[in-house]
Amino acid sequence: MTEIVARLADIADRYDAAFVDLWGCVHDGLQAFPAAVAALRDFRAGGRRRVVLVTNAPRPRASVEAQIARLGVPREAWDAVATSGDAARVALYQGAVGRRIWFMGEERDRVFLEPPRIVADPVPVEAVPLEEAEGIVCCGPFDPHADPAVNRPQFLLAKQRGLKLLCANPDIVVDRGERREWCAGALAPAL
Repeated sequence: MTEIVARLADIADRYDAAFVDLWGCVHDGLQAFPAAVAALRDFRAGGRRRVVLVTNAPRPRASVEAQIARLGVPREAWDAVATSGDAARVALYQGAVGRRIWFMGEERDRVFLEPPRIVADPVPVEAVPLEEAEGIVCCGPFDPHADPAVNRPQFLLAKQRGLKLLCANPDIVVDRGERREWCAGALAPAL
């Protein structure tokens, strides 16, 4: 039977680690939720339990760590951060979608194109126009507030050329405060 859990503290003694989604659980994209931060600190109290923050952010861990610090999630509330962006970067630099890629995303997401240190011999990758691309890296739409259908002409060309897609964020939408934004997961089905 499913157990409804009102507070992390109610079940904390059963676990040595907590894997906690960031967006919507720890922050709303604009600020941290104080009760969530307190719950994570309490869970870690005494040093025997660990907190791993997980996120579908299409960026490297270090970028997310800086972001959550700005939002008010202190370092003492967590032990590690795992991002879908890091997993996708490994795939990119192992050659999953080719060497010449068309990059979709906001300017702030271009940090995705930095090779991860854990890939010993990264494939050289170059961002090029869609017409020259071997594959597509999608960190998100160019405009997270525009209907994903605005990309239909580019997607049609990509489909006709049989380009592979690497989707760095499977989320369809997120709510940044009170405003809804489209994510890469909303674009991926079109390709």
